[in-house]
Amino acid sequence: MTVIREKEYLIFTINQEQANQTIRDFLQGYHLSRKKIHELYMNKKVTLNGQVVSFEQVLHLSDQLAIAVFEEEAVDFVAQKIPLDILYEDDHLLVINKPAGLMVHPDQKDGIGTLVNGVANYYQERGIKHRVRYIHRLDTETSGGIIFAKTYLAHSLMDYWLSEKKIRRWYLALVSGTLKTKKGKIEAPIGKDRHHNARRRVNPRGDYALTYYELKEQYKGYALIELELKTGRTHQIRVHMSHLGYPLLGDHLYGGKKDKIKRQALHSARIEMLHPITKEQLTIFAPLPKDMRQLIK
Repeated sequence: MTVIREKEYLIFTINQEQANQTIRDFLQGYHLSRKKIHELYMNKKVTLNGQVVSFEQVLHLSDQLAIAVFEEEAVDFVAQKIPLDILYEDDHLLVINKPAGLMVHPDQKDGIGTLVNGVANYYQERGIKHRVRYIHRLDTETSGGIIFAKTYLAHSLMDYWLSEKKIRRWYLALVSGTLKTKKGKIEAPIGKDRHHNARRRVNPRGDYALTYYELKEQYKGYALIELELKTGRTHQIRVHMSHLGYPLLGDHLYGGKKDKIKRQALHSARIEMLHPITKEQLTIFAPLPKDMRQLIK
């Protein structure tokens, strides 16, 4: 698919796959809300071959569809200078390797000291006039890759992809004990722990949860494993591994000891997804932080 940027517009050259649908169909393919599509129509923010037309107009091969994607937006979090480890960036996406101990976002919009404050500052310093849009989150103590969408078009589609499990994420964890099997799956529902507000636990009445794991290296008393989540429950990896009898090192909440590492030894290490605009395949790696590297030399 051919896509170019021209000032605030993103211009799509319609290919065979996109032809014979209406402009409205095209926009709905990005899972934009009806309200957003109406706003684009009323403000004449979409043109076809340089002309403002009805959104019921059918697209044909080689048509030029221009959508105002890069208009200025107010940055919606307080800008704060925080070092960022950028793994990938273009006009549409920003992927950051979040350090352990840093929250993704504050409880209130005017809060500070979080990753989104650092992103707001990064945008401000570089004249990127977009809202800060994170696609997913990680626990404060978990390190690794976090995806941000710069534009509403990328954000809308990636929100949908996340809900449909079309963005794949793999984690590396250090767990206590000696694993009896080299790989397996944990299919166990997760619910709240009524005895502890902060905890979750395996509960037959909880939400369905599925985790795949594979042993990468066994050490004396602990192991390095790779995990892929097929559902996104709160504390899913931590609960599932504790349920198996292998709590994460440093995860005191779920039975892990803190003698080797001072936080839960969990890192979001790899992301695979299609690019929301170009549709090229992306594989993004987040290198392990020092505290985990020291335990796997």
